[in-house]
Amino acid sequence: MTTTTQRRRPAARKTRVGDEAASLPVAEAVTDAVTDAVTDAVTDAVTDAGNEAATEAVPPTEAAEPVTPAASAEPATPKPARKRASRAKAVPAEPVTTEAAPELAAAAEAAPEAAAEPAAPVPAPKKRPARKRATAAEVHTDTEASTGAAAPTEVAAPAETEASTESEASTEADASTEVEVVATESDESAAPRKGRRKPKVDPAVEAVPAVPAVPAEPPRFTLGAREDDGVFGDYELRDGLTGATCRLRLLGRQTWRCDCAGYRDQGTCEHGEHLLALFDAAQHEALDAGWPAREAEVWLVPGPQRRLQWVCGREVPDRLREQDGLDEQLRRSAEGGHAWLQELLSEARSQGVVLRVDAPVWPQLACGRDAQARVQRIEAAMADGAAMRALLRDELPVHAWEAALFAVCAGRALVADDLGLGQRGAAIAAIRLWGECFGVKPAVVIAPEAAHAAWRRDLTRWLGEEAKSVTVATTPPAKPHAALLVVDGIESVEPERLTALRAVPAAQLLLIAHQEPLADARLVDWIDWLDDMRRGPLARLRALPEDAGKKLKREALESVLLSRRKRELADQLPAALLSPVWLDGAGANGASLPAAPLKQLRQLIERWTALRFLSSAEQQQLLEALSLLPPASRQALAAKAEAVLALRREWIHGAVPAAARLVVCARSETLLDSLSMSPQLRRLPPQRLRAGDAPAARAAALSAWRSAEAGVLLASDDALGSLPGGALAEDRVALVHADLPWQPAVLAHRVEAVCGDEACGVPAALLLIEDSLDAAVLRAQRDGVSFPDWLDAAPAWLEGDQLDALMAVLPTLLEGL
Repeated sequence: MTTTTQRRRPAARKTRVGDEAASLPVAEAVTDAVTDAVTDAVTDAVTDAGNEAATEAVPPTEAAEPVTPAASAEPATPKPARKRASRAKAVPAEPVTTEAAPELAAAAEAAPEAAAEPAAPVPAPKKRPARKRATAAEVHTDTEASTGAAAPTEVAAPAETEASTESEASTEADASTEVEVVATESDESAAPRKGRRKPKVDPAVEAVPAVPAVPAEPPRFTLGAREDDGVFGDYELRDGLTGATCRLRLLGRQTWRCDCAGYRDQGTCEHGEHLLALFDAAQHEALDAGWPAREAEVWLVPGPQRRLQWVCGREVPDRLREQDGLDEQLRRSAEGGHAWLQELLSEARSQGVVLRVDAPVWPQLACGRDAQARVQRIEAAMADGAAMRALLRDELPVHAWEAALFAVCAGRALVADDLGLGQRGAAIAAIRLWGECFGVKPAVVIAPEAAHAAWRRDLTRWLGEEAKSVTVATTPPAKPHAALLVVDGIESVEPERLTALRAVPAAQLLLIAHQEPLADARLVDWIDWLDDMRRGPLARLRALPEDAGKKLKREALESVLLSRRKRELADQLPAALLSPVWLDGAGANGASLPAAPLKQLRQLIERWTALRFLSSAEQQQLLEALSLLPPASRQALAAKAEAVLALRREWIHGAVPAAARLVVCARSETLLDSLSMSPQLRRLPPQRLRAGDAPAARAAALSAWRSAEAGVLLASDDALGSLPGGALAEDRVALVHADLPWQPAVLAHRVEAVCGDEACGVPAALLLIEDSLDAAVLRAQRDGVSFPDWLDAAPAWLEGDQLDALMAVLPTLLEGL
């Protein structure tokens, strides 16, 4: 038979029951002691379940023996809340009622330590040392305070009963407290006993679930291996997000360069900041101390406007370190920086400082330096104007020369003058200047198919045989490779064609616009093409607000754009902008000159030279031969009619009309009658104004001309003379001279008669037949030869002085035929 030794702790309970002034730790200790006693009793009861005799042999009074307060000298050590919670889960608590009290007392007599425990085989938890329980009790002070405070209240209640039942009541109180404590810790509420106060219960506090710690994300960028030990120098930065690798050179907190696309486009990128974020405190301190070197660097900072970056070590002398014209990042504009760099190199050499210049700096500075050199060379070579005029076979207005000089000095330019100002002449003069002064050949002209004939005609007019070296095409040819590319009508180029043209490798570029470019949405694309070296125009244009006016745009683009209106050039424009139009009027024999009249003229000149005399009949033969020299063949007439239609399309019905109506002038009524009856013009038809018309007939003809869609009026010199001066000034007319008069002043009189004394820049064309009298007369006029004024209205017979004047210039005329 096994005997179980009972472990009782009456002293702790009695002391707790008797001492109502015990502190909160003492209350917690009593609760722990009761809980331990119940747990131990259950364990002992299960172990000695078969030995009833030994249990009954224990006297009942021994379990209820009173204990004096002096016996509880040592306070019970509290146990941790963790321990009590485990026991509460292992021993389910039930409400203790009044009816269950006798049974509980009986169980306490048999096994005092298991007074309130159910007879279930529950394994006993292990005890913990006292200091661990005390620590846990301090952590769970809030829970223990409510539980420990309730125990003395229920234990002290039976003290009012008789002394003979004090031990029994104490046992019941202990058991009740034990059950309530277990129920409280397991979040169950026990039913209150009769006649006893309901214990205070603190409100339950829900436990907030702990948020799991989120591990820190690894840095996006990591450093590759590098050879330099210091903080300055080259770095390799790897992007963990994209897998890309960029390379940086760091020489200051705000001074780095990178090989990424963002840095190439804008001159700055985020990689420098990411690199600095990977540095520790020591590296930042070294970075702030400056680059420890006696050397300096200059590199090119890309972006909309390229700049020069100045970097110097902290051991560089102050005289070289401090540079004027630098911003807070030690940068300056690359435009015009060639002089600064030249001076900097000399100063660094004298100070014994190594100065490294990055390779892209040199072509950038060379671009601006070459532009300056072109200006100086042109000023020196063309100062008197004679050398400039000698470059072209035909005269060019002053404003056209200005446009040509602007295009050459800029190198890459956009000319957008009014259509009537004549862009082709300026472009051809620029082609000639590029080739003769700077060796830029060959030139390629990209123009619409409809403009090819006009380009070839004007090229021959101004360049002669040199016109063959200029290629006129619709698309860029494979060969020859253009050194100078001219694009006529840039506003009509589609985006796909523009992309193809931008791929043509041409160092020099000239764009011609027939419309106002400042209001065009594609202006940024054109300037982006022109400003390939990022010298500043593109950056200034992008910096303007969206609602910027034309004046601000013109000022921002003054280095690459020339856009002038006629009113701006009123002081230097002539009354009419005359353009000779050379036509092919050769007949079946391939010649435009009549052979018989030409032979007779030569014979009469020989007779005059020998005798200094011509009879009246010979004078008649002389005047008749002169009248037959001007081209009047059917082919010449058809060529002039076709030219009138072409000029009408260009000036009146073009994208930007240069005029509203057309007036065709000539000396001869016969020539105008032939033109009006030509198959080409009969489809319009044109209106006709004659010298002998009555005022009503003239008014009706002018009214029909103004209202007709064709807008073409044919009028001889005599018919125009019958009109009041400036009668057609308000009609915005353009003039076509169908013939070449002997006197150049006749052309000016026609303009004055049509447009008035204040005419300025009136579009005018002079129709000329190649290899005819026109070429000889025009050449003689430009050489200063003055023909008799009576030739345009020759008399029947000539007086002696008239004959002398004619025979003085006629040999020179025939030499040019």
